[in-house]
Amino acid sequence: MVTQDAKSILAHALDKIVGSENVTTGAAAQSKYASDQWWYAIAAAAAGEAISRPDVAVSPTSPEQVAAVVKLANSLHVPVTPWGGGSGVQGAANADRGGIILDLKKLDKTRAINRKSLTCEVEAGKICKTFEEELNADGLSFTHYPASTEWATIGGSIAARGSGVLSTKYGKIEDHILNLEFVTPTGELVTTPAVPRHAVGPELTQLLIGAEGTLGIITAATVKLHALPKKRVFVVAAFPTLGEGVAAGREIMTSGLKPPVMRLYDADAAAHSLSRAVGAELELTTLVMMFDGEYPELVEHEARIATDICQNHSATILPDSIGAVWWDKRYVFYYPPYAPELPSIWGTVDVVADFEHIEAVYEETTKAIRAACPAEFNLSLNTHFSHWYEWGSMIYARMKVPTGPADLTEAKELHDSIFRAGVEAALKAGAVMNDHHGVGIRLAPFMPAQYGTGMDSLRRIKKALDPNNILCPGKLGLG
Repeated sequence: MVTQDAKSILAHALDKIVGSENVTTGAAAQSKYASDQWWYAIAAAAAGEAISRPDVAVSPTSPEQVAAVVKLANSLHVPVTPWGGGSGVQGAANADRGGIILDLKKLDKTRAINRKSLTCEVEAGKICKTFEEELNADGLSFTHYPASTEWATIGGSIAARGSGVLSTKYGKIEDHILNLEFVTPTGELVTTPAVPRHAVGPELTQLLIGAEGTLGIITAATVKLHALPKKRVFVVAAFPTLGEGVAAGREIMTSGLKPPVMRLYDADAAAHSLSRAVGAELELTTLVMMFDGEYPELVEHEARIATDICQNHSATILPDSIGAVWWDKRYVFYYPPYAPELPSIWGTVDVVADFEHIEAVYEETTKAIRAACPAEFNLSLNTHFSHWYEWGSMIYARMKVPTGPADLTEAKELHDSIFRAGVEAALKAGAVMNDHHGVGIRLAPFMPAQYGTGMDSLRRIKKALDPNNILCPGKLGLG
């Protein structure tokens, strides 16, 4: 933490860089930035033991101001934690070592749209929902629809290597990005090559994507755009077993079909969260798909082929209206009464694997999560396969303990034991932890198991770029 004298020096210097109206200090800063959406950060803040304890928060209005703040932090050896929308669920945005919260939401300009190339230069603080609505009004789409779209920023999505509900066709955030503008950990402003398809050495853009602010602070990006689709078609199929559903999904993906949405809910998830959301009685493993595109006849043909594939895997085709309702309500899962609140304990173990391992990963991960929670806590677990690739898929296992221990330390121990069991089982079964939520604090302890000796390379990169360990110290298990 920063000493009282250093706090005064810091606040005065920041006033000069960004203006006093863009600097928040003391209790006001700690209240406003008390937690992101990680369960423990929320619970700790509610208990008066917030893990995010910034000494000062600053809201720059230009990339040059970001660079100046970072240079100041280096001169004073003060930690800097970037803050986008505060919607992350792994603890990355918490200033757990004090210092400066760098709130980027005032960097929210759409700088330029190139309709011929279908690209857009947009600043990092732009809210995803706002950006999409602006594009839609012009007949365009970013096609990045995260569950947190109402709060998440473009920069936060990039930093956490996020995903959205249309990822199976349009890709995760790294597939949307052409280049980045960012501030290095020592305060230099850098712009990467204009497009990612080049042979001009290593791809620096991809080094920043998913680094969660540890290797640089993203201030803007050039992103791909698409025309709004002229047609959407929904297909909903119920399978007698999870294995049949996975086999159908694999055939769809490996045969070249590209449904933007393909979500396979296990029987528990279908009977509970999905049924409630769409207002239908669902008891079996259920696949929800959506096809879209510029050519209606092609969209309809893709949907028919996918329907045939599902039927060849013993599926019963359900009314497509279920899919349309799901589309209209696709964000309700993340609000009450669907989303949990305190005093519950909650969280998602999401891992990704190839088709060779994905069913074993599902079985071992869900079994381990259930076994890790004593029966008296009445754990519920709803699991679905959210994002699919030509080589595999991921599982999204949402756990909830309705009422955990009243003592915060005991509650955290229960939370951590459930997560540890799920992640370790997934890794042992052949998965990679985490498809699209990032690492932050919650998953940092598992980074050595994930990367092995590669962690030393990551730490060397961090040390070389950030010699004073200013940016997000300790996050990702680095520094």
